[in-house]
Amino acid sequence: MEQLLKSKYRIGKKLSETPFSITYQGFYIGTDKPVLVKIYKRGTLSSSLIKSMKQRVAEYTLLNHHGIAKMLDGDYGWQGFYYVREYIDGLSLPELLKKEGKFSIEKIETIAGQILDTLEIVHSKGILHACLKPTNVFIDSRGIVKLTDFLIEGEIKEVQPQKAEEVLLNAKYSAPEVILGEPLSPASDIYSLGMILFELAAGSFLVFDDGLAGNIKKLKLSNIMPKGVLPTMPQYFRDILFKCLQKDRLLRIKTAGYLKECLAKKSIVSGLKGNEEYVRIFESVVTQYGGEEISPQLLEELEEVGQVKIGWKKEKHRNYLLALIIAAAVILGLVYSFFAGR
Repeated sequence: MEQLLKSKYRIGKKLSETPFSITYQGFYIGTDKPVLVKIYKRGTLSSSLIKSMKQRVAEYTLLNHHGIAKMLDGDYGWQGFYYVREYIDGLSLPELLKKEGKFSIEKIETIAGQILDTLEIVHSKGILHACLKPTNVFIDSRGIVKLTDFLIEGEIKEVQPQKAEEVLLNAKYSAPEVILGEPLSPASDIYSLGMILFELAAGSFLVFDDGLAGNIKKLKLSNIMPKGVLPTMPQYFRDILFKCLQKDRLLRIKTAGYLKECLAKKSIVSGLKGNEEYVRIFESVVTQYGGEEISPQLLEELEEVGQVKIGWKKEKHRNYLLALIIAAAVILGLVYSFFAGR
């Protein structure tokens, strides 16, 4: 007996399964036109989450961009909440890596450019991918790069044993803030993309430890990318990847547009676009030191090792100490004047 959804879709073979969902190939009823169906297992979502996820899916169906696998439908069905999206006639990045081995820098930059164009559009609408990994990046038969399986709102916010297991064991490409349960931002997608680009260049995954051990390494190290890796790659490419993979979001490349500009100019571009927080910090420090000029090279070095924040904190502590000394001197002066006047 065929399994049907909404009297509109026919369920085909199972493609994958996680602790909280199953993905199937499907078809429009009466045709051979394929779709992809993701069904969340019963008991993994609350009624309030289902409501918010239905709303999110409805918003995604309005997104029309050649770089996004089109969201077609979403509802609560016979097996649980589900959504239906466009089926991609093409290969995922892992399939291409297996077929071709590591990619040339030119090919990587072409793929990255298309991904960043798409991320720039969705980020401008307040949408994050939040689940960017090689299996969610496809190149179709026309050579167009398509992103699939954006994480819908309920998955990000839900706290449940299945989700905890998924994050701890399978969040190979997730930013540190995902593992910590902190709020996400476009910089979270940039981190994941950095890991993907490294894998395309090296032909292997950046973190060799699986599951929990690999995620702990992300939280312990300020940057999981050793500076000596990829010696055959151009220096600018290694520098850009290093900036994408900073644990500290203040040090990381934060926007798709800024990363695209860095790749186009083959260098870390200075200016406000990717470093607004640091510019503000430097302005406050420079003002306190009476207009001291900081060279671009020193700015980059400070930003890279995190000395900006340390210096700023030390300066605040010095200010507090100076204020205490002045206050103590004033009090002693008043006491002396009082007794001297007597």
